[in-house]
Amino acid sequence: MATSRLIRLFLLTVNLLIASLLVTSISDFSGSVFETQSDHILVDHVMNASTVVDEFECHQKCLRNNSCKSFNVRPGADIAKRLCELNNKTSKMTPESQFKKMEGSSYYGPVKVSCQDLPTNKKKQTGHCHPDYKGKRCEIPRRGWNSKQPAYSCKSIRDSGDSKGDGRYWIDPENSGNPLKVYCDMTTDKGGWLLVSNVVIGSTPPSQLPVKTSYRGITSDQMVLTKTAMNELRTNLSFTQLRFHCSKNNGRTFHVTTVANTTGEAVVRYFSGQTDVQPASCGSYVRMENDNSSLARVCQNWGLENGLYTVGKWGHGQNQDRLYIYSAFTHGKYHWYMNPPNFSCDDHDGTPLPTSSGDFWKVYVR
Repeated sequence: MATSRLIRLFLLTVNLLIASLLVTSISDFSGSVFETQSDHILVDHVMNASTVVDEFECHQKCLRNNSCKSFNVRPGADIAKRLCELNNKTSKMTPESQFKKMEGSSYYGPVKVSCQDLPTNKKKQTGHCHPDYKGKRCEIPRRGWNSKQPAYSCKSIRDSGDSKGDGRYWIDPENSGNPLKVYCDMTTDKGGWLLVSNVVIGSTPPSQLPVKTSYRGITSDQMVLTKTAMNELRTNLSFTQLRFHCSKNNGRTFHVTTVANTTGEAVVRYFSGQTDVQPASCGSYVRMENDNSSLARVCQNWGLENGLYTVGKWGHGQNQDRLYIYSAFTHGKYHWYMNPPNFSCDDHDGTPLPTSSGDFWKVYVR
């Protein structure tokens, strides 16, 4: 493992050296690096367009093309892909009208640096590090910011100080070289949360759930994981907490986090499919500040076990759907339940409150 890590670090260093040498081909000054302007693109000067995995790949394409002066990265049709557009002009070489605002896209234009800053330094002309790097000489890559430098988890990104707030990051829990672009909540309860299930109601409720049988499905915008997928995830990612958060505009908000002790660990093991023993509900979680649910206040009445209700336990049995059907509920009253056409969040699945655009059910791990 240590040898493999050294080889990866060596190859990364070589790539950075090569990229820095190639950079001089795009301009007549000593060296150039790219700075980002989010939510903008340069139009009317695209000479080549292709699909890429991330911004780093587009950067490399520009460096290898002698005519490339700048590039745009835009959302692609596939959520896992991006559209790379190489430009033969920069925004400073064209009229302001050709530099347009476009949400979700980014424009990358060159800035000058001195020769002594290359290849070890990744600084802007202002003296600040470029986004993907940190350190006194800007030589340390920020983990999770691109697919070439993935992190182990959302929590490891937070712990290393590489968080840039809530949003998409790259992680590789298996250290397989096949990273995932996932959503991390970096603000709630000190952050470090990985979104593993997400259902958000649009203009109409979905006719079926976006069920994923592998944890690699967490790259999707909408997904719920089966017991098997959760088990696969925990085999590769040693998370110790779960957070359940649902809310209806016409109802209430259920928002709880399992505690970091043996009682909370039993809940994590159950929902990760490592055991079918239903865990005790009381004492296993804490209510978050915005929780106003009735369900979180009556933990002693939760659950169904061996045909008996109100047993004071999470869940309803050994099924694959335990993360989204009757995850937490009191019989005939307050439910966490998703099974189209019914969606319940602290209301009864038989007579649920109406859904509306923006209602959501989210599960995080940390």
